[in-house]
Amino acid sequence: MNKKKIGVLLPQSKVHPTMVKDFVDGLKLMMPSSNYSFCIEGIGLGDNAETVINAIQKLVYQEDVVLITGLLGHRGLGEILDYVEGTELPFLYADFGATMPLDLSKRKNIFCNSLDLYQACNALGRHLISRGLSRIMTSTCYYESGYGFTQALHDTLYENNKAEFTGHFITPLHPRENEAELMKQFVLETKPDAIFAFYNGIYAKEHAEYLQQNKINKTTALYTLPFTVDDKILNEFPEVFNTTKCVSSWFKELETKENEFFVKLYNEKYNKIPSVFSVLGFENGLLINNYLNHENSFSKEKITGPRGVLLFDSTHRISHKQFLWELSWENNSYKHNCLEILNSNFKNLTITSEENGWHNAYLCV
Repeated sequence: MNKKKIGVLLPQSKVHPTMVKDFVDGLKLMMPSSNYSFCIEGIGLGDNAETVINAIQKLVYQEDVVLITGLLGHRGLGEILDYVEGTELPFLYADFGATMPLDLSKRKNIFCNSLDLYQACNALGRHLISRGLSRIMTSTCYYESGYGFTQALHDTLYENNKAEFTGHFITPLHPRENEAELMKQFVLETKPDAIFAFYNGIYAKEHAEYLQQNKINKTTALYTLPFTVDDKILNEFPEVFNTTKCVSSWFKELETKENEFFVKLYNEKYNKIPSVFSVLGFENGLLINNYLNHENSFSKEKITGPRGVLLFDSTHRISHKQFLWELSWENNSYKHNCLEILNSNFKNLTITSEENGWHNAYLCV
């Protein structure tokens, strides 16, 4: 039996050094080596279309792969997808969804599986309004402010003029010595009902240090995205994020039989807890295995992964549920409690043309 060759495009990430390994581990978990072989190509920081296209050329013409997957950002995406479409190979990429989702319905054989961070922000806005929290402050940094999170929240808050921003606190590229105190003053002056904080990597650590000093989240409700409170941050800052709420499509504590199976299987195989990058790889593995064994179609067979049903809609994307979680500090450790499923207007959250945007969201810092 000839193994089916799968091409995998992988970027570098200084801020998430285990991202690529986690993605590949997840990808291989449900794709047995007896049936598949993987041809892996690096694409640098993922922000140069020519580099990505050269990697695709090698996979197509030298390795003769039957399908391509991997992690992509959003810079030069139009040029990359144009080239992929010309190869007529099926292409399933994963991204972090830090900009408005791209409608891929006119792209033949091209599909996307995402963390949907943009949609998470939209869903959070609807939740805040439903709770009567109408004055919202954002807290972020120079790097994060270039993504679409503020736009996603803005479109929800101002949709029917039910809420508004009180202001945006943005830490400069080189933080000031009294950054924590300046953040506290900003909160006292703008008097928000809630703070929405989105930081990543070293900036998330800086943010945690500020909260440790100014304790603004003790008096004002704090909402975040998952990278602001990842395991590394929580392990380093005990109790700081107690009662913080986070919107995310996945945490390892998600109580579904599919997620519990995934976490157990991953831990047994690799002797570690999966990350969100492992989830993306695992889901793509499920989708690819299903595609190549069921009539070469991503849309006919319904399967379920750790985050729920993996079913592509008319835009060739999957609309994952977004959950609201609360972090609680109990018995000297953090607990993730899932409070509710958030509502979002997913159908109106797509664009039809590719945009370059601000580097490659959450890939290279």
